Amino acid sequence: MERLGAALKRFLEQQDQYNITYGLFKNHDIRLREAPFEPVVDQRIPLSAELEYFYTRCEIRDASAEGTLKMKSAAVEIGDAAVLFFAAPEHLQRQQLGFRWIGQNEPYRESETWQSQHVVIANFNDDPLIVDTSSQDSPVYACVAGANPECVAASLADFFIALAILIEGAYAFGGEVKDGESFETKETYLELVEPPLWELLGKETTAHLIDYLSL
Repeated sequence: MERLGAALKRFLEQQDQYNITYGLFKNHDIRLREAPFEPVVDQRIPLSAELEYFYTRCEIRDASAEGTLKMKSAAVEIGDAAVLFFAAPEHLQRQQLGFRWIGQNEPYRESETWQSQHVVIANFNDDPLIVDTSSQDSPVYACVAGANPECVAASLADFFIALAILIEGAYAFGGEVKDGESFETKETYLELVEPPLWELLGKETTAHLIDYLSL
């Protein structure tokens, strides 16, 4: 877990630096806990060792959800291009609705096509970000517009390092990674972030991540 711990530290440093200067969401982020905390998770949801490490050591903060029935989630910004919403562990069950579980009320029906070891931990534009809890290192997958899941990182650690690279690049561009007229991602931003992503993830996996985040 040493590599995952280092990846989370790097990611949180970039998240905090970006939020202080350009962030649009206040008290709506991921924080490192002062001491490990046992997460409350629906018993039907499998946690890999890596995912449990993440929830044990990190807190999902969402001031807007306090005292309400709203699902508690943290907003992770990548400039003006993308915002990922990570669900709090106590609300993971709700994050699986429409994917693993189908229906309006309990008891929900298990999807015949969804793999139960696939746990949705976040979403971008309602497209799920998935951790395969049955595989070594907890690889991360993403679905775009209902298509089959594509691998966006070979491990949970790689995924958080990739986020750190993307956020650091967005910070270097003053939070503006989209062209104001065409609304396309700036080529100069991609030229900055793609080489380290290729080295970390490989070109094919990087392409899946870029596609998922609409970069």
